[in-house]
Amino acid sequence: MAPRIKVTVGTSGTDFQGRDDLAIQAAVEYVAAQGGGTVEVRPGLYRLQNSVRLHSGIELIGCGPETVLQKEPSATVAVTADSDWYDTHVTVADTTPFRVGGGVLLRGKCPHYGSEQVVIHTVRAIAGQTLWLKSQARGADGASHTGNFWVGYGATASTLFSLVTANWASDIRVANLRLDGNRGQSADLNGNYGAGMYFQDCERVHVDSVHVTNLESDCLSFQIVHDLTVENCEFVNAVQGIHPGSGSQRPRIRNNRVRQCTRHGLSWCWGVRDGIAENNLIEDCPVGISIGHRDTDNIMRGNTVRRCSLGGLVYRDDPPHQAAHRNLVEGNLFEDIGTLAAPGCGIDLNGPVEDNILRANRIVCTRPGLMRAGIRVGPRVTRLELDRNVVEGIPLAVERLSP
Repeated sequence: MAPRIKVTVGTSGTDFQGRDDLAIQAAVEYVAAQGGGTVEVRPGLYRLQNSVRLHSGIELIGCGPETVLQKEPSATVAVTADSDWYDTHVTVADTTPFRVGGGVLLRGKCPHYGSEQVVIHTVRAIAGQTLWLKSQARGADGASHTGNFWVGYGATASTLFSLVTANWASDIRVANLRLDGNRGQSADLNGNYGAGMYFQDCERVHVDSVHVTNLESDCLSFQIVHDLTVENCEFVNAVQGIHPGSGSQRPRIRNNRVRQCTRHGLSWCWGVRDGIAENNLIEDCPVGISIGHRDTDNIMRGNTVRRCSLGGLVYRDDPPHQAAHRNLVEGNLFEDIGTLAAPGCGIDLNGPVEDNILRANRIVCTRPGLMRAGIRVGPRVTRLELDRNVVEGIPLAVERLSP
């Protein structure tokens, strides 16, 4: 078997030269055309006006924290003519913020159902007030009821995108680099549609030693992705740290540090099963770990969750057939959860969850009055096993709520 190809990106002495997404993407496309291999991005600041889009068999490797991929500030303009799902163009109030080859996010209320719809594209041409898109305006599901962006429903176009992304790909690795989302100069990007690193419909993804910071979005979001491993990463100052969702199977989330998110440190979203989250540190987020809708048969072991104002581990209140059943929570530390105005609890089980095991966890309060209970058990919780949990400095070890 021939060795896999490796190319380098940088400003001089490299195979591909440049300091932006175009240079990195050119290297990715070349390596993909050779059947896969490694793109090594040399130290420096690379300014992104669109995602680095990975393909199967690609390794995107930096040279440590000195390799920085930074998103350019975003701009948002109004859509000035209705665009339907089959259109490959959109008319906007101002095309100045956009670049051929750059990213564009279309957002607006769905005219048919009233919910928000979001689609991310690439600009392939600009003519007058028209952005020509790489593909039709419809969403990834291909349905005709999504992708209708109408003036009367507040449609906008923004220079928003994930920094690193892949769709319908397998055997991908991202390692040894830093992603900066330019928070404060970029509008919000819902983690269901994009993130610092965003993967959808992928298999066998490995993320290692990546530092992601300053995002008005999630650091890592993956939807319908099986066998993803994320380890030794640092996620700081974002909306959410790690967001596994949409039926992703067997994620492995190990040895990561998540700090200063404005929602959740780790959010098991919908239908995530047979996952392991172990030896992660989560600090200074409103909720450390959230789990709910059909997130079953997962293991949370050896994690440390500190200084979270609303909850350490929160089981969301879902209907019985959609609740988070059969999860193991073992050997974790929950410390100083809550506020003096609203004392919290380390582990909060809401809804009709069944067959969960809480074993050998340590729940500690170092500030009197900060925590109300170590474990709070809702009235519809059944077949809960509590085994050798230690609660220190908290008035109630276990609070059982009445119906």
